[in-house]
Amino acid sequence: MSSVGPGLSIDARRHFLHALRRVLRPIIRLLIRSGISYDQFADVARGAYVESAVRDGIAASPKPTREQIALITGIPRQRVDHYIDDEGALPTAKSTLTDGMTEVLHKWHTDPQYLGPDSVPLELEYEAPSGPSFQRLVAEINAEVNPALVLEELLRAGSVARSESMRIRALTRHFIWLGGGPASIEYFGITLADLAHTLEYNFNPANASHKRLERFVSADKGLARSSISSFEAYAKDRTSQFLTDLDDWLARHSDANASQPGPRADTGLNVFLYLEPPSDDEPLSALVRRPRHDGSRAS
Repeated sequence: MSSVGPGLSIDARRHFLHALRRVLRPIIRLLIRSGISYDQFADVARGAYVESAVRDGIAASPKPTREQIALITGIPRQRVDHYIDDEGALPTAKSTLTDGMTEVLHKWHTDPQYLGPDSVPLELEYEAPSGPSFQRLVAEINAEVNPALVLEELLRAGSVARSESMRIRALTRHFIWLGGGPASIEYFGITLADLAHTLEYNFNPANASHKRLERFVSADKGLARSSISSFEAYAKDRTSQFLTDLDDWLARHSDANASQPGPRADTGLNVFLYLEPPSDDEPLSALVRRPRHDGSRAS
C-alpha cells in the first residue's frame, strides 16, 4: 500500500480525514451559533498550522526556515510571513475566572483552615476582620480577582449557597460554567485541548512504552434512551467519590512539593459522559430545498 506523508498510508489518511470531520461537526455547530464565519475559522486553522510547524518541531530542522514551513504546511510563503511577523495575527484572549472557580472549591474542601469537624467545609462570612472568610479564601488563590464576581458565578452555578445566617456554604466540590459567555468558552477550549493533547500523545509511536491514562466504558449494544438518565445518575454517584479521592491526593502532593525547584506542570483528570447523536446517513441533497431553475433563490 502506498503512503502519503511519513508513515501514513492512503487508507489511514482517509480514516483520519473522516475522524476530523466527526470532530469538527460539534465544534462547527458552536461556531455557527456564535456567528463565526468559515473565513474566520479558516484563518485560525492556517495560523495554527504555521504555529504548530514552528513550535512543535514538526519541520525537519530544530529552527526551520520560512520556506520549509510553507512546504510542510502547504500554506503560501506570504501567509506564513503574515502569521510569523504580525503578533496580532493569531487570536488571543485574556484569562477569565475559569481556573479561579475550581481552585476556590478545591482549597475550600482540602485546606484545614477552611474545614470543620469531619473535614466538612466551613460556612464562611463574606468578609471578616480575622480568621477564615470568603474574601480571604479567594485572595489566597489570586489577590487580583474580584471575590464578588467569584461568588456571583459560584452562586449562579449552584456550587455554593447562602445559609439562613447569610454565611456562604459550599454545596459541591465541582464547578460547571453556565451559558455561553467568555468563561464557558474558555472552559470549552481548555477541556477540548486537554483531551486532544492526550490522544495525540498516545498516537505518537515514540510514546508507545509510556502512554498517558485514557480509558472509557461503553454499552456494547447501545442503551435504551429511557435508561440514559439512570446511567448518568449512577455514573455521577460513582465518579464523585473517585474524583474526590484524586482531588485529595493532588492537594497533599501539591502542597508537599510546592517549594521544590524546577518547572511545574498543570495536570489532572477529566471525566465526562458522551451520547452519540442519531445516525445521519441521509445525503445532504435530501435535507435542503431543491434549487429553483429560473435563476432565483428560494426564500
